[in-house]
Amino acid sequence: MSVARQQSALDDETQRLRQFDFRNPSKMAREHVRRLELTHETFVRSMGNELSNLLRTMVRLELMSIDQITYDEYIRSTPNPSVITQISLAPLPGVALFEMGTQTALVLVDRLLGGIGKPSGVRRPTELEGSLIAEILGYAVGPIRETFAPLIEVEPVIESVEYNPNFVQATNPSEMVMVMSYSLSIIEGLRSEGLLTICYPFSTLQPATQNAVEDEVLALAASTVSHLPLRDLLPDVEIPVSVRLTDTPFPGSQLHNLQVGDVLVLDHKVEEEVIAVAASAALLGGRIGRKGKNMAFEVANWRTQ
Repeated sequence: MSVARQQSALDDETQRLRQFDFRNPSKMAREHVRRLELTHETFVRSMGNELSNLLRTMVRLELMSIDQITYDEYIRSTPNPSVITQISLAPLPGVALFEMGTQTALVLVDRLLGGIGKPSGVRRPTELEGSLIAEILGYAVGPIRETFAPLIEVEPVIESVEYNPNFVQATNPSEMVMVMSYSLSIIEGLRSEGLLTICYPFSTLQPATQNAVEDEVLALAASTVSHLPLRDLLPDVEIPVSVRLTDTPFPGSQLHNLQVGDVLVLDHKVEEEVIAVAASAALLGGRIGRKGKNMAFEVANWRTQ
């Protein structure tokens, strides 16, 4: 093989190769991501309503992005300090993280206390502010429960609130997580905007997405079968068929004394119709005869009983 042909073959092989990131070994299937995005539209609407009612001002949430990164990358990208809430989602394993900047959290506290939402510097909340932030975060429980309802019934519980992301160990650093980033805007009075993120470890989401896929498959199968004509299903079903003559009663003593070669006279007349029975149901009327070396049944009618 010439050098030119070798180089051409090498170029073709290189084009067939795909890069593989060993730090991010797998990502969630596109259909699962789309399903989660659709269900979290409920969170946007419900959480916005909860905060608007609580703070007595219009609060708007909007999904900005959905990212799949490692947990280590998520923690390293989270500002310090931040308000990070660990929320369990029983029966799902592990916890989800609900994170917002301290500036955003303190603006919400100021609004809760009747203020105009004046922003403060980046700082750790005081103990009193922390308790008020926890109260506000409690209003996320209902929206999260509603969000997962189409996938699986969960019972969200706030487990802890932390301000240093390095102290939060929700999962292994190398595990993949799904991060949903939202803009949070207060559009009345002193306008303010902030960022809110929800972080789900893959191990937490997997049972929910698996349930959703199984439900969709079962629903599709049921829908498909229900729309198939019966004649399309029958070729795959084997049904035992037998032919029945009119019953003839015999005394027990006569049956007991029967010998090989004896002839039983039946009540069934030669010209009388016989019944074909399928799966214990008398379906057909007709006549018996012979075809080749086998007995045969000629269909005369369908029976209604």
